[in-house]
Amino acid sequence: MKRIFSFITFICATQCVLAQSLPTELQTPEIVSVNRMPMRAESFAYENRMLAEKRVKEDSRYFLSLNGDWKFNWVQNPNQKPKDFYKTDFDDSNWKNFPVPANWELNGYGLPIYVNHPYEFAGKRLQGAKLNAPFDIPEDNNPVGSYRKEIVLPENWDGRQVFIHLGAVKSAFFIWINGVKVGYSEDSKLAAEFDITEFVKPGKNLVALQVYRWSDGSYLECQDMWRISGIERDVYLYSTPKLDLRDFKIQSNLINNYEDGKLQVDVEINSYKKDLKTLHSKPDTFLLDMQLVDASNKEIYSESAREA
Repeated sequence: MKRIFSFITFICATQCVLAQSLPTELQTPEIVSVNRMPMRAESFAYENRMLAEKRVKEDSRYFLSLNGDWKFNWVQNPNQKPKDFYKTDFDDSNWKNFPVPANWELNGYGLPIYVNHPYEFAGKRLQGAKLNAPFDIPEDNNPVGSYRKEIVLPENWDGRQVFIHLGAVKSAFFIWINGVKVGYSEDSKLAAEFDITEFVKPGKNLVALQVYRWSDGSYLECQDMWRISGIERDVYLYSTPKLDLRDFKIQSNLINNYEDGKLQVDVEINSYKKDLKTLHSKPDTFLLDMQLVDASNKEIYSESAREA
């Protein structure tokens, strides 16, 4: 009886370990990101007005695309995901090359699911039982894709702030740079950006991602659509000066009985200079210029604001 009891105890303990195999972030609605930059208006900081008018960020010397082949590993059961894959000395020579951006299920990894109701991950295990939303996430059938890519940081980025932009990753992911965990993100149809300045170094660097097909965020992304996953939009690095126009809000309204227009522009300026954190530092003085031009690039209005 003692042996039987010990065996049962071992099974229960094993099941408890497996039940806790999913990261806490995937099952905690209060956590939608860790260390992710705040959402902002879509924009790119070009080095001059000529490039800005063309609006082709790929032409900027401060843009580096990470699209293309990444080293890739896929597992159906998250308990089988590779360990220490994010370390710089990890051997990924036996991993497949996988395109980014691309969906797993359209490239031979897992099944695309088209459903409106119920949730695509309910499965036989939960049929007939009410889901405990948003906490019921598959523990042993939740595909995980692990990605690795080596990149070379441009020499002219030295002394600048460096960010990584991930246009859409479904459903949730963790990111490491050079073996150090940087953060976490859900909100799979919104761009996720991370400040990676302190994690990168001149020359060769390693970017690693681990993506889960389902998370608590999947409960908010339930629509009559194909359920597919992976890195679905562009991934790139970009760099900015230490003093940067990070975000803006533009409102244009009609006034005076619709005869005139009112333009209001609010901007957010970020300073990444470390000495500004000291008690005796002096904030930067800067000049902000704004021009409003028409379709023929003729200036209609301009204004300058100085911040001291």
